[in-house]
Amino acid sequence: MNVPLGECVPPSTPFAVSVSLPTWDDNIGYEKGEQRVLGAMVSGYPRFFIAKPIQALVEHVKDRFALPMETAMLFPSSACAEQCTEFIYSQAQQQHTEEAGFSLPVPGQVRVVQYVVEPVNRRAAALDAMKHALDSPVRIYCVLFPADLFPLAKQYWQHTGNGVSVRLASYCLHIARANEKYEQEARPRCLLKAAGAVARHGAIVTGTLPAEVDSAPAPESTMEADAYLEERFGRNFDPRYAGEMKLALRRRIAGALSQGVQADDVYLTATGMSAMFYAHQALLGVRRGKSVCFGFPYIDTLKILEKFGPGAYFLGHGEGADYDKLAHILERHAQSDEEPILAIFTECPSNPLLKTADMPRLRALADRYGVALVVDETIGSFPNVDVLDWADIVVSSLTKVFSGDSNVMGGSLVLNPALPLYQRLRTAMGAVYEDLLWSEDAIFLERNSRDFMKRVPKINSNALAVAELLRASSKVSCVRHPKFVTPENYARIMRQTSDAGYGGLLSVEFAAGESASRAFYDHLRCCKGPSLGTNFTLASPYTILAHFTELDWAAQYGVHSDLVRVSVGLEPREELMAMFQAALDAIPT
Repeated sequence: MNVPLGECVPPSTPFAVSVSLPTWDDNIGYEKGEQRVLGAMVSGYPRFFIAKPIQALVEHVKDRFALPMETAMLFPSSACAEQCTEFIYSQAQQQHTEEAGFSLPVPGQVRVVQYVVEPVNRRAAALDAMKHALDSPVRIYCVLFPADLFPLAKQYWQHTGNGVSVRLASYCLHIARANEKYEQEARPRCLLKAAGAVARHGAIVTGTLPAEVDSAPAPESTMEADAYLEERFGRNFDPRYAGEMKLALRRRIAGALSQGVQADDVYLTATGMSAMFYAHQALLGVRRGKSVCFGFPYIDTLKILEKFGPGAYFLGHGEGADYDKLAHILERHAQSDEEPILAIFTECPSNPLLKTADMPRLRALADRYGVALVVDETIGSFPNVDVLDWADIVVSSLTKVFSGDSNVMGGSLVLNPALPLYQRLRTAMGAVYEDLLWSEDAIFLERNSRDFMKRVPKINSNALAVAELLRASSKVSCVRHPKFVTPENYARIMRQTSDAGYGGLLSVEFAAGESASRAFYDHLRCCKGPSLGTNFTLASPYTILAHFTELDWAAQYGVHSDLVRVSVGLEPREELMAMFQAALDAIPT
């Protein structure tokens, strides 16, 4: 499948969470900020790319509340907005240099206002094309700050995953348009400006959307048609039933895990990184202390541990001597005046190296020193791996294979009721956790995941077949796949069922280095862009996208710049094999 540069992936999908970067140079151009690439993008991965409906809502907010040279970041809760404010102030101090490009903010220069979104009256509500105006107002919390501080605010948005979702922004814009239409019908045009929002510090009455902002992902007629199709054929429920759908999701996740886990032990989050963020925040609520990141993780996991609390130790190889280093760190903190270590964080398997940690060994160290063990099982996925025999907390990105359709974000955090920290963690979660999963996102997650237990086995077998094809080529120097990387550790967490396998992710490197990677990637006829766990095959030059400004640092842990990551999908086996063979054949001999 050839998807043009910048188009959403999958094509013609509202709220798609990936974007097409079909050539190696397109990925480099994106990282360098080339207008050729950025100007073509209609979507992107939501924690990295501020989606157009969110951009439009920001402009709507700025038009009403911002001072000159200010911009805004939008959040679904007051707590998130206040955390973002604190993050901007603290990180401005830590990251400021003469070359930083921003001035240190003074007290009061970063502030929060509340924006209440609701139809202005019953007539305006009746103009809601989808008839989905919720029973209570929606509150958006707007962090306003000097525009030169945007990179810091964006870090908070990216690391925590707690910004407003694209569907939430679209809903707000939709209600604003309904209000505007009512105002236009009810009052003379000369009074329109006077009918806008009335702002007070921390309290805002509903406003209307300026006509010049063209932002919704689809015209109103298309939204109406989409809603009709989704509901007429039973694929989606009305968003007012989101509470029931969230309960169904929590029960589905609990049912996929070990016995003893109940729906109340499952916490839904707006993104996978949000689940990781809440896990860390809850642990800090139990006690203060540094954490250890064991193995090379997805980039934002390490950033959360480093920036939101006392800091972290990074053991990036996640094997061999790193176990002894971990034991030494734990012992040193236990025997000195330093705070005891808070937790060990690891991925099983890891992204993108597909390493699996020795879970019994980590659990033994955690028990010996009284620390928590947090495991991200996104790459393995519930049907394939069971880490609750060892982990105090299991986090997962539901955006990936759980959803599969690449059109919604979500995450989950599960507490292990069988381990001693359970009650303290439940209490800590009660103090920090907020359900920020927007109602419409919950509806799509529930729909998409109904068949995930059936999809995963086919993805497992397809990915293994592709991995074996690549391993058989003399042009390939390394294939990273859980069956071939630390296999004895993966075997310990692999479920003992006939359908369990190794997941859909693999990474490949070539004997000829970057030139071969470029040829392979450019000739691979599948979707190409960020994300993974999709029902369709999706490839990316992972290190270029995730670590472009720190390639040498990543390389010392085996994450090389010429690595190609592939998430294998549900396509017919014959098509996949032919596609990958053709890409191999395109590499010059």
